Amino acid sequence: MGLVYANIELINPKEQALQPMKVNALVDTGAITLCIPEHVVIQLKLETLEQREVTTADSKKD
Repeated sequence: MGLVYANIELINPKEQALQPMKVNALVDTGAITLCIPEHVVIQLKLETLEQREVTTADSKKD
């Protein structure tokens, strides 16, 4: 079974002057949250609402 990716567009509705960001995201059908890389957060001027420690399938912690 291979990896599944989807082309998605991210926006900040509070900063409508910013251009949407198109990214190729890895799909996790069992996920209930979305992890966004820090450089995307900065570019879209997103606010942090919550932070969680996560462990990936290969046991790396982020």
